[in-house]
Amino acid sequence: MIMILEGKILARAIHALAKIGDELHIEPIKEGLTIKTVNSSKSAYSVFNFHLPFFLDYSFSTDSTDEPSCTSVGNTITKCKLPMKSILSVFRSIGSLDKSVETCSIELPPVYALLIIEFRCKHGIVKHFNLRFFECESVEAEFSRDGFASNFSCTSRFYSEALMSFHSSTHEVTWSLEMDQVHLMNHIDDEMDASKCVRTDVKLAKDEFIEFNVVHCTKITFCLKELRAVLGFAESLGLDIDCRMENAGQPVLFSLNKDDLYSADFLLATLTPAADSTQSSSKTHVSRTNTSSNATPVLRNQSKSRSSRSSLPNTSMAVAASTQDQTCRLNSLSLLEPQIYPQMEIDYEAELNPPPSKRARARYIFQRCLKPSQDAVQKTTEVYAPPSDSEED
Repeated sequence: MIMILEGKILARAIHALAKIGDELHIEPIKEGLTIKTVNSSKSAYSVFNFHLPFFLDYSFSTDSTDEPSCTSVGNTITKCKLPMKSILSVFRSIGSLDKSVETCSIELPPVYALLIIEFRCKHGIVKHFNLRFFECESVEAEFSRDGFASNFSCTSRFYSEALMSFHSSTHEVTWSLEMDQVHLMNHIDDEMDASKCVRTDVKLAKDEFIEFNVVHCTKITFCLKELRAVLGFAESLGLDIDCRMENAGQPVLFSLNKDDLYSADFLLATLTPAADSTQSSSKTHVSRTNTSSNATPVLRNQSKSRSSRSSLPNTSMAVAASTQDQTCRLNSLSLLEPQIYPQMEIDYEAELNPPPSKRARARYIFQRCLKPSQDAVQKTTEVYAPPSDSEED
């Protein structure tokens, strides 16, 4: 598989994904190139799809040998995973790529587990990079853009100006949807002292949106870090952002398109609302697990077998179903199924002694320092010439 393209937009996409996850998944298919990532807490899934008109030249071949580092599933020739640090070392500076690099060539040979990147720069300079990727994995989230009840779109510049009102230390933001406006508020945890926190509330009127379709009023809370990564990419290229959401606890989807060249989807998990009572919380939990939604992500493995379907807020912890009535929110919402680890046997008999106090440590140090001098005083010396009072020779 060989593809030739302009590296500026690809570099911006990689930088946007690097702000979300630590690993980059690359999957070339017959219709183009797909790059995706998942953050460490499995609460954000991001994917870029580059279509055939985006490339200057695209050569796809399904003739691949059965190597341990290559996987052929359907139209996919190779699925590889690289650390973000290694791919960022190639696409380090977007400004220098825009000024010096004319074309970028990417090759995935079916035999070698290498990602070969070639930059053809000005003045006939050619740069080669060989990156070795990891074993093949398939990370997918099944969702449909039409499966969300409410959707609205606006320019990325408008969103950036609205988020400038929030402090840089704000980690989570709450979106409150109404029939004629949208409220943006900083989320304040119940454990925090409300008297010592600054509340920020930004109101966005309906007329300021390009498209505004709200079916029912709702309030959702999600992380602001991933949203800033979306806005950073869209604002640099002047793209509009479509936002789709349902109820609290269901994922929110930010998507953007550039004609038929490329598209991007950012699926973010949201926090669960507080339960009014144990009975109501158990009912809502059962209804969420029984009802299926098109926006619910499903993990696919290499054999294309679907894992058990569950909504985002109920997959963060293995005991989330049993402790739903005792918690008002989850620490992190998972996109993938958590791995159940065996319980470890803990030896309670082997207890560590507490460290000595500072005064005891100081006494011990001074005793060790003064011990040689004390030993020298106490040591008896042998007398070779005893003193005499007489002056005998």
